[in-house]
Amino acid sequence: MGKYIFVEKRNGMAIVFMNRVEKHNSFDLEMLKEFRGVLKELKEDQNIRVLMITGAGEKSFSTGVDLSILNDFEDTIAARNFALELEGLMEEIFNFPRPTISLVNGYAMGGGFGIALSSDIRVLSKNAKIGFPAVKVGAVFPTGCTMRLISHIGLGRAKDLILTGRILSGEEAFRIGLGDYLVEHDKLMEKGYEVAAMIMEGTDLALSIQKSVVNNFYGALIHMLSNLSADSFAFLSTTPDWKQKIDEFINKK
Repeated sequence: MGKYIFVEKRNGMAIVFMNRVEKHNSFDLEMLKEFRGVLKELKEDQNIRVLMITGAGEKSFSTGVDLSILNDFEDTIAARNFALELEGLMEEIFNFPRPTISLVNGYAMGGGFGIALSSDIRVLSKNAKIGFPAVKVGAVFPTGCTMRLISHIGLGRAKDLILTGRILSGEEAFRIGLGDYLVEHDKLMEKGYEVAAMIMEGTDLALSIQKSVVNNFYGALIHMLSNLSADSFAFLSTTPDWKQKIDEFINKK
């Protein structure tokens, strides 16, 4: 078990838990790197047929980037590297060679729900709260997240959510297409197992090829554009509004 990520394996499934409960499973650079390392190990495990991702604890899937670290970047290079690490994590989930399911058990904000968007299938708890509040702290939503969001709900709805930063209930998120299944909170893991079992009725090779075909267009486009949001993130970290907005948001919380 790692410091921030732990894995349970059973019956051909691996369940990855983001485990920074005291910080609502938000991520800093160390957690992003640990998560990517775990994915690389799981990729090599041929016994894993389906990967599931969820948040430890009852309250949060992940609230995205830990805001308390955003004023600690030494320079724009450090800010850009952080953004690229996040883009890299989501790209690895998106391209994971076996099917992936995110079990959204609570708050899923910004890049936190970006992880869910990177998965093939999303199961939402009715307790889920989903939003993309980057602009409220003077930041930008990652390119990969943005493109995947548009692919699920369309340009108009994506603009609404990104520009307003409003929070959706699990029911509304499901209704507009951000989730594939909606269940009572205490049925979330059970539904995950049910969906995984349906997936595993297929053969591993066919599942892998089919996923690759479906991902091909968006994957290439996202990879090509991924540097764009990293550069924007790095630039914004130098602006006067950055520290003020982040401090205000942290104090408000």
